[in-house]
Amino acid sequence: MVFINESIKEITLKLVYYGPGLSGKTTNLEKIYDNPKLGGKGKMITMATEADRTIFFDFLPMELTTQRGHKIRIQLYTVPGQVFYDATRRLVLRGADGVIFVVDSQRALKEANLESFQNLKDNLLINKIDPEKIPIVLQYNKRDLDDLLPIEDLEKSFNKEKKYPYFEASAIKGEGVLKTLQKAIHLMIENLNNRVDIGIKEKKEEEKEEGSEELLTLLKMLYNSNQNTILLLSSLLEDLKKQEEFLLSYLQKTKDKIQ
Repeated sequence: MVFINESIKEITLKLVYYGPGLSGKTTNLEKIYDNPKLGGKGKMITMATEADRTIFFDFLPMELTTQRGHKIRIQLYTVPGQVFYDATRRLVLRGADGVIFVVDSQRALKEANLESFQNLKDNLLINKIDPEKIPIVLQYNKRDLDDLLPIEDLEKSFNKEKKYPYFEASAIKGEGVLKTLQKAIHLMIENLNNRVDIGIKEKKEEEKEEGSEELLTLLKMLYNSNQNTILLLSSLLEDLKKQEEFLLSYLQKTKDKIQ
């Protein structure tokens, strides 16, 4: 989630590249890292496995600031695409502020893309991140190859309700890479400025809040009840006082008659 360092007026946002194995996630980050126009980059860290890699680096675009004047630092991560690294995917996705889902446009990999997209939504929920609120940008990659699914078909499969912005890309050539990144950053900053909470409250917290509201309602009822009781007692005391005055007056009159 958003990390704010007030001492240096800096906000860190985490952007994760997600998608099936060999869809172009790592290539995207390598092209971004090698781009001389993006300054303020930290060291690229690579965690290699037998079949895949997880890459991380951060950078500080000089032109990006929030409405309150904070500088924006962007952390970029890739997740391993292979299914058997799902635990690592979940770990990398934890605390994400935005996601770029890299689709391999090749016709033969449609099912692998769909499985990975569903896996993204499942892992967001496991990490208590709302898939409906976190910015997700689609990148239809490898548009330079043959036997590709048409964009219309990809949109029907991944973006039927037109909820996500998308970009055509050929990451290996550097085409569409920066446009996809810029859109994701824009949406994350928009969420930040609008104070959109992308987290999901745990059920226990909601029940606790509901319980607190019920307790508050009960206390109000007791208070109102006590107020009514106090008013009733005050009224009874007033009546008793009047009866006492009447009895004293009656006794005095009776005493005077006897004398």
